[in-house]
Parts: sequence; C-alpha cells; structure tokens
Amino acid sequence: MEETTCSVNAETVTEETIDKYADYINPSLANIMRFAGFAEVECCAEGVTVTDYSGNKYLDCLGGYGVFSLGHRHPEVLAAVKDQLDRIPLSSKLFFNKPSADLAETIARITPGRLQFSFFCNSGAEAVEGALKAARMYTGRTEIISTVGGFHGKSMGALSATGRDVYKSPFQPLVPGFIHVPYNDASAVEKVISKNTAAVIVEPVQGEGGIRVPSTDYLPRLRELCTKHGALLIMDEVQTGLGRTGKMFACQHWGVEPDIITMAKALGGGVMPIGAFVGTPEVWDAVFRDNPLMHTSTFGGNELSCRAALAAIE
Repeated sequence: MEETTCSVNAETVTEETIDKYADYINPSLANIMRFAGFAEVECCAEGVTVTDYSGNKYLDCLGGYGVFSLGHRHPEVLAAVKDQLDRIPLSSKLFFNKPSADLAETIARITPGRLQFSFFCNSGAEAVEGALKAARMYTGRTEIISTVGGFHGKSMGALSATGRDVYKSPFQPLVPGFIHVPYNDASAVEKVISKNTAAVIVEPVQGEGGIRVPSTDYLPRLRELCTKHGALLIMDEVQTGLGRTGKMFACQHWGVEPDIITMAKALGGGVMPIGAFVGTPEVWDAVFRDNPLMHTSTFGGNELSCRAALAAIE
C-alpha cells in the first residue's frame, strides 16, 4: 500500500504518476502540463495550501473553479463525512434517506423565492441537464435561450446551452432548439423569445466568459420577459452560488427569483461531489406527479455527499 506522507520517493512517485496519466488518462494533458512547468503531483492539502510529494507548498489561487470556497479539508465537513461513513455511505435506494431530506429542507430555506424541491446529482452539468429537462416538460415547449460566452457544462444538453464554440464545434450537431444571444442584452432576448420558448438559462455573473457582472436591470428584465411569455427562468449558480458573491446566491443581489436554480461545486464543502437543481412546486408537479422516477440518479443524494453539503452550508 502506498504511503500517504508527502516525503517518500518523491521523484519516483511524480514520474510514475505523470507517466500513468500519459498512458491511461490523457496524453495531451500530460504533455501540456509538463511543458507548462506543472509536472508535480499533489499529495495533500490543508486550508489554502496544496503540498506535492516533494514537500513543496502552493497557495491555491484556483480553488477548484469554485469547489474549495471553504478551503481544503475543512474540519467540520470532514467530521460530518467521517461520521456518516461509519453509518451508511451510499443509499440502498430501498428506504428513505435522512441526510438527503435534511439537505433538501435546508436548501429550500436558503434559496430565494418559492423554490422548494431539490433533485440531487453529482455535478453541475448533471444539474443543468435536469433543469433543461424539467423546463421542457413543464412548458411542453422545446426552445432554450442561453448566452454567448456562457458555460453550463460539457455533457450533451448542457453543452448545447453553453455558448463557447471551442467546446461545441467538434460535437455538432448538438441538441436542437438552443438559441444563443449576447450576454447582458435583454433586448436580444426580447427579440427571440416566443410561444415555443421553454426557458432562459443564464449565469448571474458570467464565469468562464470573463467574470462579467451584468447591468442593474438585466436579470430583472429577463424575469419579466419569462413571466410575460410563460417561459421558465433558470439561474445557473454552479459557480456563483453558496456565498461566492457575498450573498447566498448571486441572483439575490438583483432581487430576482428564478423558477429553477442549479448549484454544485462549493455545495460539497470541498470534500464530496454533489450537485442539485431546485424548482418551484409547479415545476416539480409537472415533472414528477405522474412518474416519480421520471428523472433519477444512481449516486445522487447519497448520504456522504449530503452530509458534506449540510456541514458546508451550516
């Protein structure tokens, strides 16, 4: 069994690990990382620092793209996960799951407006996929309006909503029905929204598109347009949610209440992977009333991840 201390055979461990990446995971990434001077292997982390096998410490300014809002290995999150590990780590799917129920109640309390019901999954992309399905099912419509430069994930539906050709071009044709308009331009949305629009999906602050903060009236105007045309407003808060902008959710800065909100990354407290999309009672009724198994996830809502999320929020 490999020792977990960051001091033994550092050079050997580093070379073997990078070689395995090149042989079994992603050869191009391994080459780029080597060329760029990132040919090190992380061994452990604490707070804001990551330590490699040579014992070098690095200030983590990336934060896992928003995963480590509480830093690495926050003691309260670790304690919750360790406690749950001694009970039942993954749901049997035969019975009810207390951590999942507790987390859903907590999320209903902290989310804006009438958002009440949560579906738990494992990532932001999965949360977006579920949100898009829910919007189409609730409205019976097919079109989704999203923004140029927006990022919503790289799975097929989420990628279709994403507004970055560098990720999309190799996989065309993607899911039909997606319309992309300039970010922070409500008039562009007004021109294309129609009786066939199921939803408008938007990041409150565009992340990968350049950390773009919208004008004061942009998100409120999107809310008005969606309400007027019977479309849903989906706030993708995978990167901005859970306190990263100074409020629990970024849309609260503009007093906007979405019909669906997505979250992930920081939700797991930097310890466990977890995502969720949260909707109003009307949306949930449309999706799950006739078939409570219409949308499911094998590992979604597992006890370990939910305990981590509860500790992170608390």
